[in-house]
Amino acid sequence: MGRHWGELGFAPEELARLETARARVMATGHACDLEAPWDTETGPRRHALVLQSLPAEDDGPGCVLVTARPLTDAEAVFSRAMELELAARAEVEQAERRRSFLYQAMTTLFTHPPDPQGMYTLLAHLAVPDLADWCLVDALEQGPWVTRVAAACLDPTQQERAGALPTRIELREDAPVGLLRVLRTGEPELVPAVTDSLLRAAAAEPAHPALLRLLQARSYMIVPLRARGHTLGAVTFVSSGSGRRYGPDDLALAEDLCLRASLAIDNARLVGESRRAARAREDLLAVVSHDLKNPLGVVQLGAALLLRGAGAKPGGESVAKQATRIQDATERMSRLISDLLDWGRLEAGGLPLEWGEHSLMALLTEALDAIRPLAEAKGLHLSVDLPSVDVRVRCDRVRVLQVLGNLLGNAVKFTAVGGHLALSARARGGEVSIHVRDTGSGIAPDALPHIFDRYWQARDAASRGTGLGLAIAKGLVEAHGGGIRAESTLGVGSIFTFTLPSASVTPLAHPPLARGATDA
Repeated sequence: MGRHWGELGFAPEELARLETARARVMATGHACDLEAPWDTETGPRRHALVLQSLPAEDDGPGCVLVTARPLTDAEAVFSRAMELELAARAEVEQAERRRSFLYQAMTTLFTHPPDPQGMYTLLAHLAVPDLADWCLVDALEQGPWVTRVAAACLDPTQQERAGALPTRIELREDAPVGLLRVLRTGEPELVPAVTDSLLRAAAAEPAHPALLRLLQARSYMIVPLRARGHTLGAVTFVSSGSGRRYGPDDLALAEDLCLRASLAIDNARLVGESRRAARAREDLLAVVSHDLKNPLGVVQLGAALLLRGAGAKPGGESVAKQATRIQDATERMSRLISDLLDWGRLEAGGLPLEWGEHSLMALLTEALDAIRPLAEAKGLHLSVDLPSVDVRVRCDRVRVLQVLGNLLGNAVKFTAVGGHLALSARARGGEVSIHVRDTGSGIAPDALPHIFDRYWQARDAASRGTGLGLAIAKGLVEAHGGGIRAESTLGVGSIFTFTLPSASVTPLAHPPLARGATDA
């Protein structure tokens, strides 16, 4: 036809495709086959085009020869079917890539340590290059301020550009477009093409057009970070050098990413607040316990002096009785203070353990000796069933005795006069299991799942404590790498079992009491 294809009525997107093919032929010298529709006298019709490079004449510019022929009806039907198939395949592949991107992003965010600042930085780098050439993350502060907390770009050498902009701006209610509008409304903003008219409309908020110019933005999206009904900040996705134009599908992907990131960041903030609260509570408990223990020590000393001098004076029996009550009360207060302090440390994750290798038999014997006077005073029958080997456990001796004392003390407290209490241990594999069994009142089925909760107390407890004993025991056992559980039948009794890691096993020259033997 001897005409330029710009005169043939091609659609703009087809012209762009043809120009790209022409440039490739000019650069490589290789011919190119493609199809394109254009309007003819009989209506739109698809044509087969062949682009060939022609040699330059007399040092003139090279050129591309394009020959075209209309497709037959059969060829047009086949071509259209292939086009639809390729489009459907591309759509499926794109959806799969997006699912994979979201899955990897979610896995990365939710396995990251609970540090909001680290997650902001991670989020910015996750978006580049899959979703943006530039990604900026801004967070809302207390008060009317917005702070840039993270930035990432496709070309690391351009990272300093983001640093040339203000990192802290004041939140305004009248911003017509951009970051401040998104933070104010909580609604995303999608701009497929950055135009001069957009920049003029944004002139009321200088930081926004300045950002777009500095990053050479061609298209952008701004998506809010929202969790539990509150806006945490916003993420700005910018397309610059890649020339990508964002559309509704890109915005949907960005919103999915920001939704997952918001949940992860909010969880990290809650964990941080919880840890700070736990540390503050531990500090308070430490101060209170210190301030209370000093006067308690004075009271205990005074009660001991009264008890010592009561026998030589008239009416000394009554004084001795009152002094004993004072001693019992102060000892109970000391235990309550210690429980509160231990629980505060456990919650804050800061309860120190003094590790060492200790004989399991020595630990159990010491725990039994401590509880024996209370058991004998109540007429309880004690039995022990210990391993025929000397098992050494790696543990904090004082803390394990604390666990045993709590379990044995509860067994004595809730077992009626004349009842039975059994202590046994088994070594299996790399751990030992210790069992405390009683014939006490038992625990109701609805209460059993909650007995290791903090502040839980049995309804029939004769004396009210902090309700932290079993919760502390659970925390101490788990700090050793073990576990604890309870089985109980109402009116029959309970069995508490906990495990500890064993360090070594050695046969005993003299085995302990025979299994099932009665000790008291």
